[in-house]
Amino acid sequence: MANHSLNLLVLRWRILFKVLPFVTLFCLIKWITHQLGWQLGTFDSQMGSLLGAVTFIAAFMLNGTLTDYRICEDIPIQIVNAIETIQDSNLYLAVRKPEYDPQPLTQGLSDIVKSILLWLEQSESIEQIEKNITDLNQLFVAFAINSDAPIVARIQGEQAKLRVLVARIERIRDTNFLTPAYPLIEILLVSFFIALLIIGTDEFMINLMISGLICLSLSYILVLIYDLDNPFEYDGKSSADVDLSPLKKLLEQLQPNRLQGLVLSNTLMGSTIPENEK
Repeated sequence: MANHSLNLLVLRWRILFKVLPFVTLFCLIKWITHQLGWQLGTFDSQMGSLLGAVTFIAAFMLNGTLTDYRICEDIPIQIVNAIETIQDSNLYLAVRKPEYDPQPLTQGLSDIVKSILLWLEQSESIEQIEKNITDLNQLFVAFAINSDAPIVARIQGEQAKLRVLVARIERIRDTNFLTPAYPLIEILLVSFFIALLIIGTDEFMINLMISGLICLSLSYILVLIYDLDNPFEYDGKSSADVDLSPLKKLLEQLQPNRLQGLVLSNTLMGSTIPENEK
């Protein structure tokens, strides 16, 4: 619990710690330009227009990445739902047909979860995930012999859903959708920061404080956009990776010892199944 709270704290402040050195350097350079008398103008309507343009573009990009991020957050949950649906049918059949062994299919589902986690967190090959999903076809044969066609069609639909979700993660992970927009926002930010460095006021300390806060805010937003643009990065540098805890929790539930307990519990309840369904 303590480690979890510490990780949340680190994630919350990571972006701030990233941009603080740059902001400190910016303030130092501004102080040097003031001491050397290199401040050439004052804040006017043109500077206000430039600030408005930078803020608008940054807000527009942030809104787009946040929308995509919310969609990405649901993908691990959808994967968990698909696998749990297959597993529920697997355990149901084990109770309905005592001669049916649910362990092979459970192991196949566990292998899928493991390969997904290894792919995302350790950059393992995606081919192993595709192979594990395809291998479900062989495991479905024994399931189909003992089950009804509608149930088999249902779990095959969940298998197809897994393929779609993995392909969606791969596309999101390998594609930076905002890449063409980054040069624009970066050019505007550099231009605005240079302008802030050479603009002076009668009250230098107030000017320095406001310029530093503006630099901090815009730099923070830019780094946040970078992180949100690839929510499946998991390189230890991003502060906005999608939470994989549902997949890790599911992997624990698919372990053999957990399965034996579930099958035993369901077997004790097997007498409640009508005889015409056995």
